[in-house]
Amino acid sequence: MKSAVVARILPVLLALGVVGCSHKGSGSDDAVKPTLVAFNAASDMTDVMFLRVEEVWSSIAYGVGTSVRSVDPDTYELHFDALLPGDQTTACAGDVDKDGVKDANECTRVATKSANLINGHEYIAALVGQFSALNVTVYDNEAHVFSTTTNGGTGDTDMQVQFFNWSNKLGTFDVYIEPPGTNLSATQVKATLAPGQGFTGMVEQGTYVLTLTPVGDPSNPFYLSQNFDVTERTRVGFAILDGTNESTSNVKVSRFRDQGGDLFDRRTQTLFRMSHVAPSTGNVDAFAQENYTAPLFANVALKQTTDYTLIDPANLNPLELDFTPAGNVGVLLERAQVSLSTGSLSTLFLINAANSTLNTLLAVDTARRIAPYAQLRLMNTLTQNLDFYVIPHANNVFTSTVTTALSASSIGGSQLFAPGDFDVYLMRTGTTTIVYGPQEVHMVGGGLYTIVGVPTADISRADILQLGDFQN
Repeated sequence: MKSAVVARILPVLLALGVVGCSHKGSGSDDAVKPTLVAFNAASDMTDVMFLRVEEVWSSIAYGVGTSVRSVDPDTYELHFDALLPGDQTTACAGDVDKDGVKDANECTRVATKSANLINGHEYIAALVGQFSALNVTVYDNEAHVFSTTTNGGTGDTDMQVQFFNWSNKLGTFDVYIEPPGTNLSATQVKATLAPGQGFTGMVEQGTYVLTLTPVGDPSNPFYLSQNFDVTERTRVGFAILDGTNESTSNVKVSRFRDQGGDLFDRRTQTLFRMSHVAPSTGNVDAFAQENYTAPLFANVALKQTTDYTLIDPANLNPLELDFTPAGNVGVLLERAQVSLSTGSLSTLFLINAANSTLNTLLAVDTARRIAPYAQLRLMNTLTQNLDFYVIPHANNVFTSTVTTALSASSIGGSQLFAPGDFDVYLMRTGTTTIVYGPQEVHMVGGGLYTIVGVPTADISRADILQLGDFQN
């Protein structure tokens, strides 16, 4: 059965560049307009704008599709635009003056594909690849027509599923969609998908589990979804993508068409690490759940960020942590309780509080690298509010806009910066009193950076610690 499925997919894709088709019902499709949906499957890209010719549809994040629209049959240029470093506009509106030349009020056109859309067919235009080599793949499928009445008067009870391998890392794999509790065998494989391939098929309405395995090895899944429901006479696409920071799984499955949202891996792990940013404190050990036989993190030095470690699901809420001087379990420096979300990547920052005592700040981490931009996270571990300025090198700080204003002991969200050289200043919030800077830093596209404002012995001054890719 498996070989028959593969034979169905490969010739269609290789010869025509389309997914397999299914059709049901009688009569001609000639009067049924084609439908079109676009999808952003480029894992290292920012949000992109999809346009049919120069008609703006919508901005779509990674792992998200547009709504499905009916269009007139014709040949169209399908475009994906993105706001990239060096663009002078703040929003993408296509080729505004339609002259074929990029102007100051226009974003960068990152990929284009011409497609002939005909009646009775449905099309998916996917932005695939990586920033350095983006392209558009158009999938053409004959529209399936559901029957709403049968001899019994109940109508069709099945629905349409589509699977797309848009991962850059997973290679070729088998796809299974079966009810919960099914013992999988190779005869049940729904599709074998090489990179870029898609499959369209039918399943009965009900509750299912999506499983991805190495080819021919159903007993060794690398992705096992949570249970999900599908409804009769609907259409659901499953985009199989590279994992991001929303989950520690190396697979991201996003649904589109008649369903939306991610379909999470039920076996996803929770990963946790510690970063020492308390200048008044020496090396520390961290113990979890009052287990002092071995540290969770051992001998952590200032500016050191540990590797991630796996946390037992039973200890996520709360996770109790005790901090001691390295090698001296008899002295308690600080005790903390944190709550971790299942499947998250998190960092606990050990900071100095008032009078050089210790405190902690927990942050959910960003792991997905955005190739055109650097990502910077700013932290304030002082007991005073601070304005952070991260401005192009040699700019006048007094005529610049505050990058982020942070209250005492707080963490800002990750921000995008064009690659380049920047000056860092810290000021008391709402004043022109510089407490640190300038410090020149360099950031590259795809980098993940953290700058931490820390106290000094002089209460009128501050310092910074540079973490993440600054240390590489």
